[in-house]
Amino acid sequence: MNTERIEPALLDWRNNEPFAARYNDIYYSADGHEEFQRVFLEPSALMQRDDLGGCLQVAELGFGTGLNFVLCAQAVLENTQQRLHYIAFEAHPLAPADWHRLAEQRPLPLFQDLAKAAPPLLSGWHRRGFADGRIQLSIYHGDALNGLRDLNARQQQPIDAWFLDGFEPRKNPAMWEPEIFSAIAASSISGTRACTFTASGQVRRGLAEVGFEMRKVDQRPRKRESLAGVYTGKSQRVRPPVPRHIRIFGAGIAGCAVARELASQGINVELFDPNGIAHGGSRMQASALHCRLLGDLSATAEFRARAYPHARPNLARPDVAAPISAAQLALNAREVEKQRRIDEVYGDSEDPWLQFLDAYAVSEQLGLTARSALLLKDSAIINLPQLCTKLVAHPRIHFVRSAGVGQPDVIACASKSRQFAPAMPLEIGDVFGQLEWIAAPIPDQSPRLSVAIVGNGYVLPGEAHWVIGSTYEQSPWEAATATAHNIASNRAFLGAGEVQTIRHQRAARCVSSDRDPVIGKVDERIWITAAHGSMGSSSAPFAASIIASEILGWIVPASTRALTSVAPDRFIARQARRGVKKVGG
Repeated sequence: MNTERIEPALLDWRNNEPFAARYNDIYYSADGHEEFQRVFLEPSALMQRDDLGGCLQVAELGFGTGLNFVLCAQAVLENTQQRLHYIAFEAHPLAPADWHRLAEQRPLPLFQDLAKAAPPLLSGWHRRGFADGRIQLSIYHGDALNGLRDLNARQQQPIDAWFLDGFEPRKNPAMWEPEIFSAIAASSISGTRACTFTASGQVRRGLAEVGFEMRKVDQRPRKRESLAGVYTGKSQRVRPPVPRHIRIFGAGIAGCAVARELASQGINVELFDPNGIAHGGSRMQASALHCRLLGDLSATAEFRARAYPHARPNLARPDVAAPISAAQLALNAREVEKQRRIDEVYGDSEDPWLQFLDAYAVSEQLGLTARSALLLKDSAIINLPQLCTKLVAHPRIHFVRSAGVGQPDVIACASKSRQFAPAMPLEIGDVFGQLEWIAAPIPDQSPRLSVAIVGNGYVLPGEAHWVIGSTYEQSPWEAATATAHNIASNRAFLGAGEVQTIRHQRAARCVSSDRDPVIGKVDERIWITAAHGSMGSSSAPFAASIIASEILGWIVPASTRALTSVAPDRFIARQARRGVKKVGG
């Protein structure tokens, strides 16, 4: 079966502690906190070295339960002014139920945050931020060697310390192959530390052969010894400089998200927009966090399936959003088949971020009538202006209410982005939309909505009022026409009674000719994030992480393949075949 799912860990619980049944080994000993100090933190000298930059780059083979990550992050937060980019590789990540059980046992706030934001059981890279962005986790789900090769190809910053914490060589030999050691060395620089619990001669010799000067570390009375080393081999890597100042044109969700990502990493940001913060499509005060998934295993499908889980923990915050699940309804056989394909690729009973519901389940769980539904768990209704305002509330972000002069470093001006990238044939333009605020329908005259409806209707329910929409106007309609359209399109959810309208809100949203966003470089030093359309609440935060990673020299939390689906230059070949496609009115 074609799928992007990844097999989760097989956990047994012995004496209420996690045990890896697949490898017949424990994840950590009873003194796991002390063990981390003795085996990893102290030998790595992370807290003592003065030759490292403002952001420590630490990589771990064998993420497991995340204990080493949390303890390393806690040490950085408590003992330094630095930031941490922690890169981890895990072939079999924990399922959500295991994260929740572990969270009950670990009172550390950072572990609680990790358990709530644990990446989905999907292959490839995932990024999560903690401690107001000061701690960043990049985790690769899949074969470690594949992940390491991708890291070496795309991460410019060298690794400062390696924590090699895969299960011991006899039980997990694939983690200790010569190719793994070579890949570790390829990401290292003079002074890089390598630390591991095992004292295996095979591991010591393997690391020594690729340039690490190894030593044994006394671990008595817990065990006899562990290994630690310093990279002294030849390295082609240097620490690339990080810009101190970035200029962004456009203060909608796209620009504000990039600004916050960069400011959190110590970069001063000037954010320009003559219309103020959250203009254009970002002025809408209610937006469902969702994505339109595809089941065709395409690059576009991969991008969308990574964008939503990435955005969810960042945006589902009580100060800017109301938590709710979102349902996409199928009304005919063709739509049902499409949803089944999506479920085959992404659905997982052990990771219910996405659920397929048949007609009976739709009726029983949602109280609605449809042939099937896809349910996006833990979604939210987001107030975009509030979100943008929160994002730019950072001492390193300086907002300037003007159009800006000269060229920006990041273009985030919706359809006006074209004027700043004249050499790139961008097929983007505006479509207009309108949302209606209506009085909540009388319960006995309409379905009781417990979820947001996205697709085959657009309804955001609430106690005081509902928001319905949304028109898709190639050229602007009269407001009354748009209101009538929105009511008619959602009549199945509103009941037969009169709909009491309260107010409406109109905006132009930028879309591309293929309805995918435009993210990436338009030349060697200028990036763009635009055309996020109706899914900007999920794609714009993901775009921000992508662009910030490239500016910082980090591994990007999306595959090279997925990035091709949103690349600015993707229209060139299409235009050679069919000419320029006009977008919007």
